[in-house]
Amino acid sequence: MSTYPYWQKQTKAAPLFQGIDTNRPEQKQFAGHLLIIGGHSGSFFSVANITTKALEQGIGTVRTILPDSLKTRIPPTPETIFVPSAASGSIGKIALPHLLAASDQADFILVIGDLGKNAETATTLTEFLKITNQPTLITRDAIDLVTTDITAWIDRSNLTILATLPQLQKLFRTIYYPKVITLSMPMNQLVETLHKFTLSYQPTILTYYQNQIIVAKSGNIITTELSTTPYTPITVWNGDLATRIARLSIWNPASPVLEIIAAALI
Repeated sequence: MSTYPYWQKQTKAAPLFQGIDTNRPEQKQFAGHLLIIGGHSGSFFSVANITTKALEQGIGTVRTILPDSLKTRIPPTPETIFVPSAASGSIGKIALPHLLAASDQADFILVIGDLGKNAETATTLTEFLKITNQPTLITRDAIDLVTTDITAWIDRSNLTILATLPQLQKLFRTIYYPKVITLSMPMNQLVETLHKFTLSYQPTILTYYQNQIIVAKSGNIITTELSTTPYTPITVWNGDLATRIARLSIWNPASPVLEIIAAALI
């Protein structure tokens, strides 16, 4: 019997799940609705980049939410929603109703980051995660913004956190989790720690460590060696992986998130 019965390893030659539909629906109306949130007055390129990637990958409708501090820099389109910004140029607290209204029409929400370090934005995003019910993935500096008030969203089962190891380290400290993550721990110890953490808390954890992409959900762990995936240490974080997860989630709404993410890695 394996020492770690909850830990599965997959390769491109031996994918764990082959029942995930990766083909775009023939009609655009069935290809889904993705909502992307991000940007502040000093940075919006990640939002624009991911919007382009999502459309290229075949998602039916892609709408982006940006702070209105960017109105003079980005041509308005029907797919762009400008919401009230804070004094810092990032999304402001009175934008919350706009975020919630847009999320009601989405099949999946991708909070891509580049949101800045504004406390008002952190409060707004935390409240948004607490209220919205749609499947959501957060990554990059969006994680840093919502970690302070982790109790508001840590019980969400349809939330995926694509985080660096230092971000997970901070998250564990914030919630006073008894197991510590270090940046030099052996892989088997990290796997065991994520196993126990996701037995206690609902979100799916996705991270990269020692050339392995690791996904943890409900105590189950899947690792995939980076060299067997279409990603690099850069594209794991630049939105390529997040967009593919969003796409497969939209097209396979009845499939478990662990299976969807595993399929997105191959």
